[in-house]
Amino acid sequence: MKLLNTISNKPYSSKLILLGEYAVIQGGEILASPLAHYTARWRIDKRSEYNKGGLQLIYDYLKINENNKIDLELFSQAINDGIHLESTIPTGYGLGSSGAITAGIYEVFVPDEKKASNISRLKEDLIAIESCFHGVSSGIDPLVIYLNKCVHIDGKGINILEDSVDLSHYFLIDTKMARKTTPLVKQYINRSKDESYLAAIDKYKEMCAAAISAQLSDNQDQLSTEISNISCWQYEYLDFAILEEYRNLWQTTLDRDDMSIKLCGAGGGGFLLGYAKDMEKAMVELSEYELIRL
Repeated sequence: MKLLNTISNKPYSSKLILLGEYAVIQGGEILASPLAHYTARWRIDKRSEYNKGGLQLIYDYLKINENNKIDLELFSQAINDGIHLESTIPTGYGLGSSGAITAGIYEVFVPDEKKASNISRLKEDLIAIESCFHGVSSGIDPLVIYLNKCVHIDGKGINILEDSVDLSHYFLIDTKMARKTTPLVKQYINRSKDESYLAAIDKYKEMCAAAISAQLSDNQDQLSTEISNISCWQYEYLDFAILEEYRNLWQTTLDRDDMSIKLCGAGGGGFLLGYAKDMEKAMVELSEYELIRL
């Protein structure tokens, strides 16, 4: 199949939302980065049914919704010929497993003449595909993965960063439990109907904006302070997204100025995202957990 000759080895990296999860729903800033630790790649094996069912469901969704960007005939042919995405991105962990599938489909099955000519349009095109997975999509995950660049969204628009973001002070904690995003987001939106909760979110948005500014200017002292503030806020106001088994660990870091824990995406399982000024010290202190240095 000529379609895969030139792109079969291209990796679609996972993505990491560093700052701004949940706040972005109310128009807050968000900063996301590609994460090469996990990837997805197109493969073809006519003998295998691996992942065929999943791609068929996506095809059916796109056909029902009359997606006029995707070459549906080519997509259907490819599925029947054994195309599948071989992925190491864990599902339900907040690293963009569905975003990688979306980015891969867009790149391969949207003809060049139909690909978006600007970032806003590209994001909308990706949303039209990824909504198959969650019912609603921000488009951020597949945008980061498709471009393989850091993305910063603020009140002025979508900023594609040419330089990568320093991840050397971050680590992941594997909770060993996958989660679904939609129920968590629904609970957050329901809470947001309360005026006092909305007022708290406004403060959270300010924290996220300050942390993103510190991250982009590489001000580690300020970043440490702001992530600590975010950690405290999430512990109080996003308690539904923190697994009970990890609340004690989270609580032990709340008053520290050298190490903090925050959500990785929607939370509720998957990975937790940690920040430490001294990574070696953090690795020793948290050695009983499964940690991944970034």
